[in-house]
Amino acid sequence: MSDESSTIATNHHGRTGQRHGIAIGEGQIRRIFPVFVLAMWVTAGVLVAQGRWSAVSTVLVVEALALCAIVFVNFVWVFNFGYAAAAVVLNATVLGLEGASPAALLVGGVLVLYGIRLFAFALRRLRHPSFAARAAGVRSAHRTLPMPIKVLLWLQTSTLFTFHALTTYTLAATDAAISVWVAIGAAVMASGLGLETIADLQKQRGKERAPQRWVDRGLFSRSRHPNYLGEISLQVGLLVCALGSASALGWGWVVPAVVLAPTYIVLLMVSATTGAELAQAQRYGDDPEFEAYVGRTGALLPRLRS
Repeated sequence: MSDESSTIATNHHGRTGQRHGIAIGEGQIRRIFPVFVLAMWVTAGVLVAQGRWSAVSTVLVVEALALCAIVFVNFVWVFNFGYAAAAVVLNATVLGLEGASPAALLVGGVLVLYGIRLFAFALRRLRHPSFAARAAGVRSAHRTLPMPIKVLLWLQTSTLFTFHALTTYTLAATDAAISVWVAIGAAVMASGLGLETIADLQKQRGKERAPQRWVDRGLFSRSRHPNYLGEISLQVGLLVCALGSASALGWGWVVPAVVLAPTYIVLLMVSATTGAELAQAQRYGDDPEFEAYVGRTGALLPRLRS
């Protein structure tokens, strides 16, 4: 791992030693993550004062705190295994305790599938020999991370993952039918999940074939980061569903409760894309083949014609 590992740069998939996709680390994302979390805490406080914070919401908080405790085992794992487990457990809890209304079942079901997919992908990658060097670097970075930072990260990610499940909760609490908002949002979520799944598999296979080369096959033949595009699409779809659930409750403080978490993750992945572009340019920028690849592809949206 490069010296950049000391910046604790990592995205929610657990990439370290790179200046992109950071959940804690440097730049604007480091500064806005606590701001988003503070906004979530304020929102929760207002909802408690209004009597709109339910016992089920408290159960979600407790579950998130338990799952995110993995940060004390390996801080990077909270962004992949912790995030994946929270998507499955918290959404399943909502459907089990609050009731599986049609809209909640649709949105929560997609998020549960997303969590299962992410957990399986992260586990497969962790076990693969090609990831051994990066895994060793992650363990080294974890040992040097101060305990107060780990505690702060535990509280912040627990908050983020709790609020990420509140759209499903709101749809379940209102016994919502599948509205136009939810139908459109869930369709975008499902397409994002499919896109990210295929892109991650293609990238993993490409790196297994040629670890030192960029991936330029399949979806990567027209987009340099289709995996990030898939993640962004899923979160945008969740935002559409969130706004639909907020309209059912008359807007108010329910709006920040359901939009803050997916909005932050969208910004996180935009940052990841920008940083990944810089990282690739530094690594491959002198290669004429890479320059040609950049010329015929888009960073996120596919370039359909060269």
